[in-house]
Parts: sequence; structure tokens; C-alpha cells
Amino acid sequence: MAQTEKPKKDLETCLTETRAFVEKVVDRFDFKFHPDPEITETVIQGLAHNQHKHGRRYCPCFVVQFDKAVDRICPCKPALEEEIPRDGHCHCGIFCAQDFTGEPYEAAAAGSA
Repeated sequence: MAQTEKPKKDLETCLTETRAFVEKVVDRFDFKFHPDPEITETVIQGLAHNQHKHGRRYCPCFVVQFDKAVDRICPCKPALEEEIPRDGHCHCGIFCAQDFTGEPYEAAAAGSA
């Protein structure tokens, strides 16, 4: 069942807060941002938009369903526990392992053989 939430803050405030938030995530988990700054900026914009529209930083790569079982709130558990260790980056691409070069881990490993 979909529900609507009123914006809690204006978009510029959400954008400023989201920029500070993603910096803290990078520092806390010893990540780095994606090597392509356009990917990082696009995800920041999406997170800020969702914070403005829904009051939470829902992952911008998935449709918000207002269902705790499926909605991803940044930084999401699948990214922290599965995607970054396995792929070198989260689904959205904003958070990356320190050794991530922009190439999928499988391609990088195949190229070094």
C-alpha cells in the first residue's frame, strides 16, 4: 500500500545535508566515491530528492514502495554486506571499495591473469 509523505525540508537543505551525509559514510566505512564524478553527483541528487519528497534517503536506483522489507535506505544493508565486498561498489555506484578502479572486479581479475 503506497502512502504519501509531506516534504520535511526544502530541496536545497536536503542537498546540503546529503552531501555531508555521503562524506560521513565514505569516512566511516573507509570507502571512496566512484571514479566517475558524474555518477557520484547523480546519486547525491537522487538521494536528496528522495529525502525531500519522502523524508528519507531512499536509494534512487529503486522505486520507493514504502515497504521496509524491500525499500533501501542509504547506506543499505545489501550494499554494505554484499555488493561492495563482492563487486567493489554499491548498486548505485556512489560508494566504492578503496581498490575499485571503475572496472568490474571480474573484468579486472581476468585482465591480470
